[in-house]
This record gives sequence, C-alpha cells and structure tokens, in this order.
Amino acid sequence: MGQDPRQLLDTKASGFMLKSRPLQCTAGVTMIEMFTVLVVLTVVMAIGAPATVRWLRQSEIRSNAESLRSALQKARAEAIARNTRIKISIGDKSGGTSWTMGCAMASDRCPAVLHVQRAPSDSRIRWGAANSHGAGNFFVALTAGAALPGEVEFHPLGNAPRVISGNDIARVDVLHAGDAEAGRLVVSIGSAGNIRICDPALPVTAARGCH
Repeated sequence: MGQDPRQLLDTKASGFMLKSRPLQCTAGVTMIEMFTVLVVLTVVMAIGAPATVRWLRQSEIRSNAESLRSALQKARAEAIARNTRIKISIGDKSGGTSWTMGCAMASDRCPAVLHVQRAPSDSRIRWGAANSHGAGNFFVALTAGAALPGEVEFHPLGNAPRVISGNDIARVDVLHAGDAEAGRLVVSIGSAGNIRICDPALPVTAARGCH
C-alpha cells in the first residue's frame, strides 16, 4: 500500500525537529556539596571567632584607656581654667573604672563634685594603679584594684606635684578581667601634668612603648 508523500514529509520533518532540539540540563546543588560548604564555613568560623573576640576585648581596653586619659586631661584643664586645685578620684578596691572630679578646696564657686563617671555594670575592664614608687617597671602588670581607690591632684599651673612628693597615682594599668591574653595598656601621669598612654608589649624605643 502506498503512503501519501505529504505524510512522509511530515513524519521526516517531525523526526528531524526532535533530533535537532538541544538538550536541556537542570542545574542544582547536591546534598554532598551543601554539606561540604557547611563544613568549610564551620571551620572558618571556629578559626576566626577567637581572633574576633580578642580584637573586641583589645578595643575595649584601648577605648577605656583613652577615656581615662581624657578625664585626667579634663581635670588638668579645669585646674588651669579655675585657677585652683582640682582632684580626680579614680577606681575602687575591685578595680572598677569609675571616677569623680571636683575641687580640692570646695566653695560656692568651686564645688566638691564637678563631674562623675560610673563604670558600666556589664564592663569587664579593670584598673590597677601605683604611685611613683611602684610605677617604674612597666613590664610587670599591676593587679586589678591595686592602690585603688586613688587620686591625682592638679594645680593651677597644670602640674601634679603630689605624683612625686605625695602618694598620688602615677600609673594606671587598664586590663580585661576575663582575658589576660588581650594585653593591657598603661596610662602614666607625670608631675608636670603630662598624661600618656603606652603599650608595654611594644619595645621601649617604639613611639607608643612604655619608658
């Protein structure tokens, strides 16, 4: 029996179209690939998390040391501006980071309390202090609460003579109570009224080294 040539052409054309149609691939992520990515992320986080925590604690130490330096500089500026002695009392027996600033000889024009800074209740930053007799060896850390509470008194010329002649604080170590490996910074007070932050982990010849 013969077949219509038009049907033959249609059948051949259809077969050609089916054969020439491009293959379509479906992209996806297998469970093994997902598991591999999760393992890699877990390892990266395990390695990076301690370093991040350490960096944050070091930043806390730096910020607190700069805040203390600013408070001491403010007390010195008040003494010069008011032409009177200004006293700043810092810390407590536990090494808390609070301070109170006021006039050494209170009057109506110069109150006993000018400024107060309370330590945050959740802060793990601690202070340890020393007078001029115990402040020399910067490479030996002071314990939290050492020589505290203590004070520094600035005179109208901006100097702090009791740092040498009395028992005023000459040095404050700023450290983290929960991480000794985070390091520490030292805030030093000179009898001329100079206030400086140094890092005992640096060589003495470094610009920010303790000397």
